[in-house]
Amino acid sequence: MIKTMILYCQFFTRLPFSVEINEAELRFKKGIVWFSVFGLFIGLVDGLAFLLLSWLLDSLILGWLGALIFDVFLTGAFHMDGLADMCDGLFSSRNKERMLEIMKDSRVGTNGVLALIFYYLLMFVPVIIHLDKTEQAYLFRVMVVLQIVGKSGIALLFQNMRYAGHTNGLGRLFLGVASWRILICQGLAVMMIYGLLGLKGIIAYLAVVFASFGYRSLIYRKIDGMNGDTLGAFHCISQMLFIVILFRG
Repeated sequence: MIKTMILYCQFFTRLPFSVEINEAELRFKKGIVWFSVFGLFIGLVDGLAFLLLSWLLDSLILGWLGALIFDVFLTGAFHMDGLADMCDGLFSSRNKERMLEIMKDSRVGTNGVLALIFYYLLMFVPVIIHLDKTEQAYLFRVMVVLQIVGKSGIALLFQNMRYAGHTNGLGRLFLGVASWRILICQGLAVMMIYGLLGLKGIIAYLAVVFASFGYRSLIYRKIDGMNGDTLGAFHCISQMLFIVILFRG
């Protein structure tokens, strides 16, 4: 487990782990059982950043905003880049081959920029609206859970996954993940979400689970499979949907 966590930190974050991990590709697949636990770890780091910044700035909302910015530096905007690339490609009204080419382009287009704007609005506005009746401890727990939701949301897409595009892409690392590993990942996620946010958190996560089926159908219809960008994009989509449902009223 420890080596898997280090491997995921090397892949998904900018944390300076210089340890060489053997059989890395095999560990990526087998380690999916701990994917939601890895989300918990990243969430705790983000959550501690929120607590510190809200104390230093004497403002919950500035602390929340600061933690979202901190996460960009922690992860290198890894999944946000996938969201932007996916939207640029899928909504370009081109054929499959051209969509995949657009996703590989390092430049960000209009659709990608709009997707990132909507992402941060939906991660920020629900908190502002309910700030008068939300405590710091609750926002800390939400910040932690958002990372669990993002990682577990991605894991849902690994079930019988087909890969689109070049076979040397990063997304291929998650081909052939056993169903029971995904199920354990989801079970751990549900327990952690319930422990931190109760039944309301579970209801919000169920919306993510149902949305994953529609998302998979859309992606397969457009490009006949997943790739690194479409997987990463669902991390952000899961978080957006979760926080909107959680703060819905």
